[in-house]
Amino acid sequence: MLRAWRPWRLLLLVQLVIAWVSGKSSVQAPPPEVAAYAAAAALAALEDAQQLEELVLKDERQRIGAAANPLEVYGSLQESLSLLLDTSLAALRHAATATAGSKVPGDTLLGEAAALEKQLEGLLAAQAKEPIFFWHGPKRLALSKLRKLLGRGPWHEELKALAAGSRDLPHEVEDVKEASPEGPVPPVAVAVDDSTCPKGSESCPLALQQAAAATAEAFPGRGQAVHLLLLPCSEETMRRVGSSLGAAQVYVSLVLPPAMLELQQIPGQAPIKVDALIEAHVAKAVKALGRDIDLLWLPYGAFKKQQWPAVQKALQKPTFKWAYGVHAEVPTSTVAKKLMDRSPAPKAWLTPDDLLRPVPQDAVEAVCRSGLSCVSLPRRGQASSALLRLFFQHAGLLTEASDLNSAELRWAWQRGLAGSIQGSIVKASAAKAPSQLILIAAAAAALRKQDGKTEEPPPASKLEAVFRLGRDSLQQAKSQALQKETGEPGLTKTAMEGLEEQKQQYKANNHVIYRPNFFDDATFAALKAETKRLWTSKDIEANCNLDGVNRLGGYILDHYPSNTSLYNLIYGNEEFRSWVSAVNDEGPMWPSDFPIELREYGTNSKGMGCHPDLQMYKVAAKDLEFAFTVDNDSPCNVTYWDAAGQMHLVQTKPNSMMMVRVNAARHCVSPTAGGTRSILKFIYVGDYRKHSEFWSYTENECADSNPNRKMLADRRAERGEEVRGSLEL
Repeated sequence: MLRAWRPWRLLLLVQLVIAWVSGKSSVQAPPPEVAAYAAAAALAALEDAQQLEELVLKDERQRIGAAANPLEVYGSLQESLSLLLDTSLAALRHAATATAGSKVPGDTLLGEAAALEKQLEGLLAAQAKEPIFFWHGPKRLALSKLRKLLGRGPWHEELKALAAGSRDLPHEVEDVKEASPEGPVPPVAVAVDDSTCPKGSESCPLALQQAAAATAEAFPGRGQAVHLLLLPCSEETMRRVGSSLGAAQVYVSLVLPPAMLELQQIPGQAPIKVDALIEAHVAKAVKALGRDIDLLWLPYGAFKKQQWPAVQKALQKPTFKWAYGVHAEVPTSTVAKKLMDRSPAPKAWLTPDDLLRPVPQDAVEAVCRSGLSCVSLPRRGQASSALLRLFFQHAGLLTEASDLNSAELRWAWQRGLAGSIQGSIVKASAAKAPSQLILIAAAAAALRKQDGKTEEPPPASKLEAVFRLGRDSLQQAKSQALQKETGEPGLTKTAMEGLEEQKQQYKANNHVIYRPNFFDDATFAALKAETKRLWTSKDIEANCNLDGVNRLGGYILDHYPSNTSLYNLIYGNEEFRSWVSAVNDEGPMWPSDFPIELREYGTNSKGMGCHPDLQMYKVAAKDLEFAFTVDNDSPCNVTYWDAAGQMHLVQTKPNSMMMVRVNAARHCVSPTAGGTRSILKFIYVGDYRKHSEFWSYTENECADSNPNRKMLADRRAERGEEVRGSLEL
């Protein structure tokens, strides 16, 4: 896609630089029509985020019902979670653009939004390389904060007032050279996975005829070829797809599951043969489909230095008779070129691509110039897609006669990508879009944070330049915590006093600090009541690493609305997050994606040996573990050694907090000597990327014979009898 340079671009670029250098949130308010569109988009994205959250929770509950371990469903939720996080970030940045230069939201709310933006960016950056393990901690803070900022109050009212004029947004036309999909892969793909084929049916409702008609209408010279894109799915689904195809002539591609090439070599066992794994998977799919495939999509992991030699060897074997493509998301054209420059050469590139995460246009152009096909694969949330509808309506692609599928196809085609739909009907396509489509698309892309190692290209349109100013105003705001409202969880005044002295004490102690009388009365009372209830419930998943005698307990589940208020009281506690960030003094800190654990040192506990806490996240200075004492009627003490090597002994009182940085102070727990001590353990982070040790703690499979699981069941029955007895009195 080529755009002619215009003088206004230089002027706006200068304004951007001035804004950045001066540190001001904005040099000027956006034009009224742009502010109206951005406000409407912010409210639409907020609506989508709320619906997506409900759908993720529903999906999670269904998967937990079929899983042996409720903590291990995280891998199946990642696409939905990334869409939810991107949608939340879009709501925030559109809101900042709409109100740039206005007295609303003001410095305080804008600073609160800036803190939220950093957390969302951190989650998305980490998720690009590894899954979010347990999303309930981030959910309790990030999504509730988003609703608090944009769902009510002065900012919400300002957005509603601005959005009222969004229907009259004028279309600005620029000279644009539109691209179109080229290469060997057909311009329309029907993407299929397990969700496409309903249970109890022998066939799948594939939209092959509609896809062929859309191709013939848009590209008369390319015939009616249709691409069947088979995403990772079960053999049963593949058999249903095969029976539904019949004698249809389709171009078939198969996506290799990413986990297949991430298998670890087990010592003492035969080496893993990558070529055998790939060929076996293809053979299974071919047999289930009843026909051969044309192309195999290899995941990003196949092209890493340690894996590529084995994959390359497999591709060069005479038995490998299929073309292959690259299935990966790339941030720049440089990375795209490096990824595609292989021998043997790939034929195509399959990339995540939608309004909230559009593929970089320069990367598309670079790949297409090499003769490869670029295939767009939008993520599919089942929400109403209010933001998507608003976008395509203003772009001129969504009419009464069309639908989102056809609008997305047109959007992909005009950027040079083959489009894809996911097994649904395509209605009549919209008229060819005017060029303002590209302008709004560019504005959406501008909302993505650019890689800090690359120079951000100049704005491609006036609209994109305005969005960048709004985005920068948010990123330059001084991060701060939300103001506590009446009834929200919080800390005592003494806990929040002398933060500078606490910070110095924490450092002198080799990054450990103990604070008594920590949560305010209402919060502590709620924590005590909730932990008492949890011991009688099935909302504790036994930690298989505990022995049930020295340490008893497990992870707190939060998949159902009725599960627990614990995550709101601790992970949703803004005042606590502010305290953690101030005392640690390494930037903003947030709830981790590791679950809270309820643990008891029983009457016969020998305590815990001396150790520094194990590093779980990438950056040690931003990886903090906490032990909050709920009850302690024992002489059990915690011992630690400070930076000078001096030993400290603390008898932890109820409502006391101990914060310890990983790889720092050695500490121990003494025997209980006939008493008991119950604590809550959890983690806060400033960087969501994981350390290699993290994943060994996500496996939590043990039989009912596990001593901790047995003791937990006994304790549940015992505490349940205590509760029933007290009610009878």
